[in-house]
Amino acid sequence: MYTRPLTTYLLASTPNALKRATTHPFLASAGRGTLPKSQLSQWLSQDRLYAQSYIRFIGLLLSKIRLPTQNPTTTPHIPTPEHNAITVLIDALVNIRTELAFFEKTARDYTLDLTAISADEGGCTLTSCGLGSDITTSVGISTSGSGSCPGNTGGAGEGPRMNENDDACIASTGETNTSAPGHGLCLSQGECQMPSDGGVCAPGPQFNESARGVEPAAVGGDVRGKVGVQGGGERCGTIFFCASRTTRAYIDMFMSAGSSGVSVLEGLAVLWATEVCYLRSWRFAAECMHEDGERDYKKDADGGALREKFIENWASVEFEGFVDRIGEVVDEMAGQIKGAEELEIMRGRCLEWWRQIVWLEESFWPTVAE
Repeated sequence: MYTRPLTTYLLASTPNALKRATTHPFLASAGRGTLPKSQLSQWLSQDRLYAQSYIRFIGLLLSKIRLPTQNPTTTPHIPTPEHNAITVLIDALVNIRTELAFFEKTARDYTLDLTAISADEGGCTLTSCGLGSDITTSVGISTSGSGSCPGNTGGAGEGPRMNENDDACIASTGETNTSAPGHGLCLSQGECQMPSDGGVCAPGPQFNESARGVEPAAVGGDVRGKVGVQGGGERCGTIFFCASRTTRAYIDMFMSAGSSGVSVLEGLAVLWATEVCYLRSWRFAAECMHEDGERDYKKDADGGALREKFIENWASVEFEGFVDRIGEVVDEMAGQIKGAEELEIMRGRCLEWWRQIVWLEESFWPTVAE
């Protein structure tokens, strides 16, 4: 019979992958104040979409919980695991509402762009207008849901490795090999889910080296920029902001974990797993920040947003307490399972979710320059 709580079992199941996901070079750069404002904007814009999808996921979990119908028989009333689950899920909704407002205020205060797109997304080297390879401008917004362009998701090769005995503030190193191509010109490939009355998500068939100077008509809506190739091979166009491939995979995972065929316990384990990874990641960034010793954060590459605001919030004792409360509910519900075989099956299911989340967490951090 198992004696370890479910959360302890999951944390110990993939130590190397968990360390890679929570000690990424992006986090080390964030903690040391060397992360450029443009790259922070690109990551933060995707994290905001993740947070928005989190609301629907919590709603799906709440809809599946059934409270006992009989009258309480004890005085004072002892909350059931179901009551405790509802309490922590409502707290999660309150927290995420506060978090989204915090995102927006901090972005305004530090002039961060919450619709920034990285050069990797879109599968092409398109700029607002020019020959360069970086996409740094804001673009039209089409977020998650039926009005978005998710591109296509695909597997990735083996990620970076790290020695388990390395010091705390040494980021994971190594190269990540991805086999999945970018979603590229998804409109012309028939994969775009942009509504018919919206703007084009990416340049259509007109966007090629032979169509010099062509300005294709916009597909409804207000499209910023032109699509075509100017004289001398200069390329211009507009790409619409949407979930990246990894963000889309995360959103899809949330929807799967909240579906009717998945138990409430599994859904709560997913919620806890995402939060404990997030906490550990930013605790690592906080360690790097303290080791750096710099106190004038206005000199940071991002103007101080991470080290003055974000890291303190995401590595806080209050956030740790919230994560612990989710874990307690998960362990409490797992403790109700009767029978070794049933418990073995449930642990196996939760382990599969855990492995997927740890992989997504590592993939969610952008690559940073050496």
